[in-house]
Amino acid sequence: MDILITGATGFIGSRLCRLLGADNENSLFSLQRPGHLPVEGITAIEWDLSCRIDENILPDAIDAVVHLALARDIRRFPEAVPELFAVNVRTTIELLEYARKAGASHFFMASTGNSYAPDLGLCIGEQPVPPNDFYTSAKLAAEALVRPYRSCFPVNILRAFFPYGPGQGAKTIQRLIARVKTSQPISLAKGLNGDGDQLSLIYVDDLVQAIAQSISEGWDGLFDVATPEVLSVRQIVMEIGQQLGIEPVFEYGDTPAKKMSADLRELNERSRLSFRSFSDGLSELLAEETELLTSD
Repeated sequence: MDILITGATGFIGSRLCRLLGADNENSLFSLQRPGHLPVEGITAIEWDLSCRIDENILPDAIDAVVHLALARDIRRFPEAVPELFAVNVRTTIELLEYARKAGASHFFMASTGNSYAPDLGLCIGEQPVPPNDFYTSAKLAAEALVRPYRSCFPVNILRAFFPYGPGQGAKTIQRLIARVKTSQPISLAKGLNGDGDQLSLIYVDDLVQAIAQSISEGWDGLFDVATPEVLSVRQIVMEIGQQLGIEPVFEYGDTPAKKMSADLRELNERSRLSFRSFSDGLSELLAEETELLTSD
């Protein structure tokens, strides 16, 4: 299978490329920003996605397009709006049109669990309403624009709740680990039994397995993807503290607690994937990062 991937050098994309590249029947093309080192076994196509894509640089024919790319600074509003719109919305349409013309049989787009407008505390199965941040708004816009192309080929959108793993950078789990290690207080939002926000999570390698399966099987539709666990921030932090051997410090904030949990019914009907528990995923994360530190 010939596969064009955006975001192939990122946290999720790099792992997905290793998995897909292990299948000798796949040929991978990475549409990536100039300056990134080429990955062995992948054909790099340099392009800045903040600019309109020149289809002449892309393969004449392709079997699948996988859109994972993120803008560089997704939280900086309003300064980052032009790039957020370009990467999340305009590039999505350009890739859909390229896929149609190049004879693709599948299109994959990564989306976010933030689409459930967690600021309103929505629970499993409730309908989303427009979110307050531009990044999530752009993702929802892209989701809506992708769906009509299902008349051209299967279109698969996975909403990831919320990936974590080694080498991710300063995301939620990594920030909590850093605060526990330095005995800084972790703020718990009020409500929801006083345990703070409640989250669905997924270890990055489990997410990659789900993406790879959805591509190989040509899934069609929108799927939430996460482990079945829904954990409070207190539960997450207590597990981090237990594995590090450090007693966490908590404080209570004034903001209302949010529930950001996946609805796994569609995923479970489509696949019986088995995912790591948070305890197991955290153990792997800490072990791999410890190994990296000791090898430097």
